[in-house]
Formats: sequence, structure tokens, C-alpha cells
Amino acid sequence: MISKLRIENFKALRDVSIDLTPLHVLIGPNNSGKTSILEALNALCRSVDFPLTQAFPGHWKGRELVHRGSGTDVTLSANIREDDGKESFHYSLACRFAAEPSREVRVAAELFTEGSDKVSFSHEGHHQSQVCTISQSGGGSRTLQQLEASKRIHRYFSGAHYYRWDSRQLALPVAPDSSRRFKMDSSGFGLALCLDDILGYDRDQFIRMETRFREIFPEISSVKLIPEAAYKASRDSNNVPLMNVTDGKGIYFQFADSTSLVPASQASDGVLLVLAYLAVLSLPQPPRVLLIEEPENGIHPGRLRNILSILKQLVSERKTTQILLTTHSPYVLDLFSPEDVTLCRREKDEITTKKLSESKMVRDQLDVFSLGEIWTSEGDERIANAEPVGGATP
Repeated sequence: MISKLRIENFKALRDVSIDLTPLHVLIGPNNSGKTSILEALNALCRSVDFPLTQAFPGHWKGRELVHRGSGTDVTLSANIREDDGKESFHYSLACRFAAEPSREVRVAAELFTEGSDKVSFSHEGHHQSQVCTISQSGGGSRTLQQLEASKRIHRYFSGAHYYRWDSRQLALPVAPDSSRRFKMDSSGFGLALCLDDILGYDRDQFIRMETRFREIFPEISSVKLIPEAAYKASRDSNNVPLMNVTDGKGIYFQFADSTSLVPASQASDGVLLVLAYLAVLSLPQPPRVLLIEEPENGIHPGRLRNILSILKQLVSERKTTQILLTTHSPYVLDLFSPEDVTLCRREKDEITTKKLSESKMVRDQLDVFSLGEIWTSEGDERIANAEPVGGATP
């Protein structure tokens, strides 16, 4: 598990450190760095499997991702706690961005630390991390220390999923594509193909997923995948998605009181979002790190418990999965303890963070009010500036 994340010089984040738990929540007003934190962790995770230009996805060029455009380097680092609960190692990756207008980033430094032992990968100037190179090409001329460190780093960071669900994208029929097996885009495009992959790989798992879905939506008797004209996605040289139409499959719902099928495009946002979360839970290899922006979007507050129950089940059943999400919903916060929530704020153009468990104000009110009620009534500023647990007002 990633126990601590540190981000330096990335977008709005000059120097931010966050202590993480297996299922962790970021709260705070708009423009407080929550999304930048998710994007930074996503980039660090992707760097072990992709060249750095792909590790930092989206449309950018030059030093647009560097804090205020100052300097050239972005440093992403994390502490890992092993599965046995013992603090284990630290991994740091510094990335150097070229000047405009090029889309170029290279390794500035890469370091693995465990106790007093340090392994420097000496990979400066390359377009991908040494961990990525070793995982793709094997040992080569690397030292035994480098090979062992790379293996451990890859184990904890590989396979991150980042989602900003868009119900319109979730609803689209999808064409077969071997490059995206068991994968969805961050928007949710690819859900139909992902469901078809699960069905083809493990029918019993698909049935279990469908049963759980029907428990949440008893008015729906089954989920069907039906051949029709569908979309196949590609990207141009600027990483902009392109869509082509070909044969594929779409998602349809059979309602208990009707013989007709309802296409996903006519289903509610909540139905599609719950199905997407259940699909992630049902993957043969669930993500090591799952990053989610505002799971409450498109969901009735009464359904949020279903969503959070699915996420908690994923963490409980798949001990290797860690989840970090952002929210603006006090209803989401009601389902967490203060140790699992970090408040993000912008102070004098600097992003700061504070765990709610560090606030005496929050601790003193928990016996009477829920966490969401405390957050709503007190507000970000009062919580951030309140007396810390066991200390004086900061």
C-alpha cells in the first residue's frame, strides 16, 4: 500500500505530502489541488509501464505541467508499506520537462531507498523510467539490486485506473479491441467491451456481478450485450481521442415488467455508474490503485451507500487494491472516519493539506454529529485552522 505520497512542482502543487489509507478521500473547495493530486499519483503509477509522455496523459506541451512554469523538474515520490503492515521502501522519480512547444519529458533522477540502502538507477535523460525499461525488456546489464528494486516498485504501482465517469461515454456501444481488454477510458468509454470481456473470461463472475446489480436495482431482471454498430477509439498525435464506427456490442437492460429491451443510452446515470463500479469489482485483476473523481456525480444520495459499499468490498476482498477519491458530498463523507479524509485548501496561492483526524474540533463533535454534518456546518476554513489534536491552535 502507498502510505505516503509527496508531490513537488506539479501544476498547483509546489510541495504537498499526504498520508494515505487503503480507501482515502480528498475534500476541499474547487481549485484546491484535489484533481492535481490524483493526476500526479496516476502519472507516477503509469510511469512504471509507459514512456513518460504517456505517463502524463492529456493534452499538454512544454512546461505546462510544471508549477507556475518555474524550473523544469517535477518530482513524484511515495512510501510503500508492505502487505505484512511493515514500512518498507521509498521510491522517487524526478521528471524534466523540455521548453515549449515540444511535448517532451525525460528522467532527471530515479531512486529506491530501503532503510540505509539506496539504489540509484542512473537513468538520467531517458524517455522512460528504469522500472519501465526493466519490466518490458528484462534484466539486461542491471545489477541484482536494481532488478529486485524494480520488481518491488512495479508490483505496487503497476495497473492504476483513473476514472472521471461520464454516463454518455459509459452508454456507448464498443467495438472489439485487443489493446483495451478489461480496460475502460477514464471517461468510462469501453464499459460494454469490458463487460463482454468479463462474460467471456468468467461467466460465473459475470452472473455474480449481475446478481449484485439486481439487488441494487430489483426492477431490472438482466444485463444483456447485443451486437450492433459500435465505436472504436484511437488517438491522434496530440492525444485527442478519435472515434470510428464498426461492428461491436451495446449494453441493454431487461426490465422485470416488460419484454422490451432498454438501451444503455436511455438508462439513468445511476444505473450506468453502479454497473461500471461493479465491473471494476469483477475484473480478473482489479487495479492496484483506483483513482476516482466525485463518485457522487449522477447518483441520488440514497444510492451513494451502494457505490461506497462496492468500493469498500473491493478493498476488503482484494487486499492489494487501494482507492483514492475526491468528493464535494457530505453524504460520501458520512461513510468514512476522520483518518481516511484529507482536506485540501489553497492558502496564499499554495496548496496545503490536513487530515481531519488532526482537528480537535472534528474529534470533539464526532459523538454527536456525522463527519459530513461537521464539514457542512464548520466549513473548510474553520476545520483547517482549528486547534490540532494534542496541541495549540496553529
